[in-house]
Amino acid sequence: MKLGDLIKNPKGFKVTGIYRVSRFEVKTAKNGKAYGDCLISDQSFDVPAKYWDIPGDMVGLFQNNGLLRIEATLDYFKESPQLTIDGVKIPLQQDIDESLQSLGLMATHSLESMYTRLRTIIAGVEQPMLKQLLMHIFVENKTFAAKFVRHPGAVKNHHAYIGGLLQHTLEVAENALAYCGHNARINKDLLVSAALIHDIGKVREIDIDALGLPVGFTKEGKLLRHISLGMEQIEAACREIGVNEEINVILKHCILSHHGMPEWGSPVEPMVMEAEILHYLDNLSAKAEQFAREEDKVEPGEFSKSYLLRRDVYRAIY
Repeated sequence: MKLGDLIKNPKGFKVTGIYRVSRFEVKTAKNGKAYGDCLISDQSFDVPAKYWDIPGDMVGLFQNNGLLRIEATLDYFKESPQLTIDGVKIPLQQDIDESLQSLGLMATHSLESMYTRLRTIIAGVEQPMLKQLLMHIFVENKTFAAKFVRHPGAVKNHHAYIGGLLQHTLEVAENALAYCGHNARINKDLLVSAALIHDIGKVREIDIDALGLPVGFTKEGKLLRHISLGMEQIEAACREIGVNEEINVILKHCILSHHGMPEWGSPVEPMVMEAEILHYLDNLSAKAEQFAREEDKVEPGEFSKSYLLRRDVYRAIY
């Protein structure tokens, strides 16, 4: 069951499912016995949990596995739900994959099909140098491509799940292609190329666990962030295949300015039309994802209070 539905049930309700262990610590109770202090999560909710008198072999299970099949009993503390864990098991790999999707921890579309769509977009780029650059990054560099396909798009704000970076990139690139049909002045190949590369620095910025889920930032991610890391990667790729200076500079400008303004993390504002469009398409993908996550927390006709969006979000009754 979705953890967000816990509050609809009474104390003593039995909960069984595969959930993410977002935090785990071993603490000592007043009686001197060890217990596990956890935060159990799915896409809809984070709920604190206690594993009283935890056996030693269970400690390793929690420390070494990001997802566990958990059996627990619902309790309430100051009207907020919490769980008392009765038992845990390591789920089968097939169950893990299915649970990752059901918990919102993996992209809803298959990673293979999304990568095929990305390849199709690259095949449609007509400018030879841009196509060569995209092939070099996303196809010929198999190590990077494999990481890019599975990498999360963020630590927590949007597309923060396995395959999230690829899904977000496709949303931006496919919307870019669609918008090009409304304005003949847009350089389609430039905009699409910028859309595909704008977040490539996140592969080095975001740290992941054994499952591929985001756990924070790498050292260089904290120090440099994905915009700088992406510019560094594009500079190197352009140099390796001999991309001319104009394309090199414009693509780096698109990466540098895609957050739109200094307050949002971009040192410069977009100065090229394609960079401006990229900024809005990037923001559209992020905001739509954030709204969807907030709507998933409530039933139709209810409001969700979003601290990220800094407003209430209403799930309409259709």
